[in-house]
Amino acid sequence: MRFKIQERYTADDRMFLIVEIIITFICMFIPLILFLVDGEVKSSISAYVDMDDSYIFGLLFGIAGMTFLLNGALYFKVENDEKRMPQIKSQSSLSNSIYDKKRIGKWYNVVFGISLIGIAVFHYSRTTFSEYMHIGFALIFFVGSAIVIFFIHDPEDKWKSRILAIISVVCLAISYFTDGTFMSLFWAETIALIIIAIHYILESYRICLDF
Repeated sequence: MRFKIQERYTADDRMFLIVEIIITFICMFIPLILFLVDGEVKSSISAYVDMDDSYIFGLLFGIAGMTFLLNGALYFKVENDEKRMPQIKSQSSLSNSIYDKKRIGKWYNVVFGISLIGIAVFHYSRTTFSEYMHIGFALIFFVGSAIVIFFIHDPEDKWKSRILAIISVVCLAISYFTDGTFMSLFWAETIALIIIAIHYILESYRICLDF
């Protein structure tokens, strides 16, 4: 028996909206959830991997990572649909800028998803190799997200996005170069995650306006 999956399920841009809203809430509330579970503010978000209920740390990053991967997979799906059925794009009211972001988004969403899973898998201080891998994945996610926010956005959100991207990088830099004296890595990462969430809110809002 063969089962046919309806094309409309993943070609519909409302699916993107739902996924991006999910990403928004996961990213925004990861630090808060970890704090509520553990009961204290640690030096960084990664440090919560050592808390008693460490499985929650892995669960949150796993969910966030898989959601990014799903979003990237949806971008791949819609691009293939448009190649096979050009009328999908011609019949849609979505702007060209949104379609352009879909074509680019298939790559960076997959990379960010893998990075989040890598952050959870590799301990930040257990071995030299694990530490370097952890830092590498963290840099890819946070700095990569700032680059995406700075360069890939709707024209209406140009300066809002660029200012947010700069704030994100500046906070992370201040924490790193001052060794947490003026701002701990936890708060720098929290601000960066909130900014990433705001970016997805803006993206989802623009898609809503085009429906």
